[in-house]
Amino acid sequence: MNILCLIPARGKSKRIPNKNLRKLLGKPLIGYTIEKALKSKLCTRVAVSTDEADIAAVAREYGADIVMRPDNLAQDESPIDDALRHALRHFEKKDGRRIEIAVLLQANVPVRKDGEIDEVINKLIENKDATATTTVYAVDQRPEWAKTIEGETGIIRPFMEPTELYRKQTLADLYLLDGAITAVRREALLATEGMRKIHAYMGERVYPLRHARKYATEVDEEEDFELAEYYLLGEKKQAMV
Repeated sequence: MNILCLIPARGKSKRIPNKNLRKLLGKPLIGYTIEKALKSKLCTRVAVSTDEADIAAVAREYGADIVMRPDNLAQDESPIDDALRHALRHFEKKDGRRIEIAVLLQANVPVRKDGEIDEVINKLIENKDATATTTVYAVDQRPEWAKTIEGETGIIRPFMEPTELYRKQTLADLYLLDGAITAVRREALLATEGMRKIHAYMGERVYPLRHARKYATEVDEEEDFELAEYYLLGEKKQAMV
């Protein structure tokens, strides 16, 4: 089976300039994702989609193939699934082979379990009716209890209709799709092109793989580097036991 593993990495990070190349414990942030992807036994190709030559150079050093993303797919508002479709078509044309499954790994998620990429792929292969599989984690904060603040008055208002349920144990479990690992079938990815609803590109039958919150640590702010470092050091110590 021909499986593409793609790591999108734009060079226009606003909050943390050059975020994907920023050193985390002496290694570029994107390096952690590339290394985990290359350990996959199922991915046929590991590639980085970028609009930045410096990111492409570092990604090559770590062993990834490169697909240069056109400017119209590398804007702040550009959907990440369009970059995935672009890469799929690029490598199908280059290799003359159909790609059955596309795997999306966020470059700013440096903490992943060994073997979890293949777990997500295998779950998609085993569930014939699935259009996609993705990692999720349980959320602690409840939207039923969340508030908004009125711009004009500054008064707190309920985000949702008030509920009589105030014990977490009585509420349904909620999960967040975290973007750490997503595997989607080619047919679903192409059939949803142009759809702009959140997660539409995964299709209508998405199966979850639950994991701990630490494996979905996204580095978007300065303090996120400290948290990622803490988890990475913990994983290293655990591996040595």
